[in-house]
Amino acid sequence: MAHLSRSDFPNLSKASLDVDEAACVLRSPILDGFLWLTHGVTTRQFAPPESDTFSLMEQVRARLVPGGQRIICCEQVHGSRVSAVAAGGQSGGDIVAGEHGTVVQLTGVDGLLTDVPNMPIAIRTADCVPLVIVDVRRKRIALVHAGWRGSFERIAEKAVGEMARRGSDPADLVAWLGPAILRDAYEVGAELAGRFRREFPEWEEIADGRHLDLVLLNACQLREAGIPGAQIHAANYCTFRNRKVCYSHRAEREHAGRMVTYAMILGPAVEQ
Repeated sequence: MAHLSRSDFPNLSKASLDVDEAACVLRSPILDGFLWLTHGVTTRQFAPPESDTFSLMEQVRARLVPGGQRIICCEQVHGSRVSAVAAGGQSGGDIVAGEHGTVVQLTGVDGLLTDVPNMPIAIRTADCVPLVIVDVRRKRIALVHAGWRGSFERIAEKAVGEMARRGSDPADLVAWLGPAILRDAYEVGAELAGRFRREFPEWEEIADGRHLDLVLLNACQLREAGIPGAQIHAANYCTFRNRKVCYSHRAEREHAGRMVTYAMILGPAVEQ
């Protein structure tokens, strides 16, 4: 494992975020440069906090990716499993899909990748780090839900590995880490902070006392997996500090709603 710090990521500390108040969505100006891709992160104004997963995802499909087929989301068990989504919303392996209308939820996974046009994929967060990884040459995308458990289990690194196994070159990947709880607001127990320091000794800046920097940790994993540091960007927008726009589980606990990070490869128009 290489020694890495924020100085190895020239764009990581620069705010990379645009606000679309009309659509109630936050976007990356970097990813907006890829005209074959649509993406975003919904704000708390998009849907009320009591919205369940299926109704929330259906709203995303209908309002934000209306040309899309069934929208695919994750059960999100705070693990590190990433599933590829093929045509028709089918996943590989032994992953079970639960369906409700146009929404398909894959069980036991926290990350999705696809190269199928008009196949929107989505994850939910409310402090955890949402990652969008884009293969700019092969038009392949991945979304990752990275809380502290998934980050500890190296889900970002595993997602890049899954993309590479399907033909992606990490040198062609661009990553954006969306709105999440940032280090200054994310204090954890001394034992947990110590676990991270022992697991990632070369990345000293990820744990400052009892504060964890999950954005830097996931950026280091992406870099370790082969993505050039200059191609890793972050919103640098704290969900805990910006609760007029974002949901924060740490601040609101069981009353917190969820923000949806979605992405779709644009293809021929689909009849509704």
